[in-house]
Amino acid sequence: MNYKVETNKFVITVKINVERVFVMDKKEELSGGRIGKIYKSDEFVIRPLNPWTKNVHDFLNFIIAKGADFVPHPQDITNDEEILSFLHGDVYNYPLPENLRSDSVLKCSAELLYRYHEYSKEYIVKLTGNEQWMLTAVYPIEVMCHGDFAPYNVTIIENCPTGIIDFDTLHPGSILWDISYAIYRWVPFTSPKNPDHYDDLDEQIRKAKLFLDSYGVEINKRAELPQILINRLQSLVNFMRAEAKKGNEDFILNINEGHLKLYLDDIQYINDNLGRIKDGIQF
Repeated sequence: MNYKVETNKFVITVKINVERVFVMDKKEELSGGRIGKIYKSDEFVIRPLNPWTKNVHDFLNFIIAKGADFVPHPQDITNDEEILSFLHGDVYNYPLPENLRSDSVLKCSAELLYRYHEYSKEYIVKLTGNEQWMLTAVYPIEVMCHGDFAPYNVTIIENCPTGIIDFDTLHPGSILWDISYAIYRWVPFTSPKNPDHYDDLDEQIRKAKLFLDSYGVEINKRAELPQILINRLQSLVNFMRAEAKKGNEDFILNINEGHLKLYLDDIQYINDNLGRIKDGIQF
């Protein structure tokens, strides 16, 4: 992964039991959706603080205590930032290189999501209903959805997905709700109008079935997935519009760059081929 490196020195004070001071000599901007907002220094990642950050940290600490070794460790929360451990590996955005579109990577990504869900479902009993998340809960609540399980949020080592990062979109939801968006991102299940479209419909269906097989989704539950994916993308469109209306600069930029139009095209594409997709992922 490429980084923009700046050489200014800065100091972050964190409090974990006792006060510690980290002096970090290099500040590297991590490329991604939020330009100039996420940095790496030494073995730490510094991200903007959000209203849901404390709940995310509680969740991460919970699954780490249960044995999850593929997520970042929360270090501290300051007045305006969160600090987490850095997960090593490469992270990719679109257009995806050919090696990231292989069956083996798709299989590994599904298996990683399954492992994550096995840990995250244990957290459900801790929910009080008073938690704050970026995204609203989706029923039935079966797991804590990552919400954006995509190549740009998964670390890759030797062509195998090994770690999951960026839990801002964490929220309670159903297994298929999280799986549907993962399939959308990893296949990827996009319209020919989308610049991130790679394969024809038959190949997309084959890859979607491979993901479901690798995760272990029962055949009798798969017919629901295409409509759930449409609902998931529509919820994203609605969320983007609402955030832009509030003045959120990140979403205003995304809409102006045409991302919302691409989601609408993909929704139409999936809806137009609903029957073929349903049949293909079941048999």
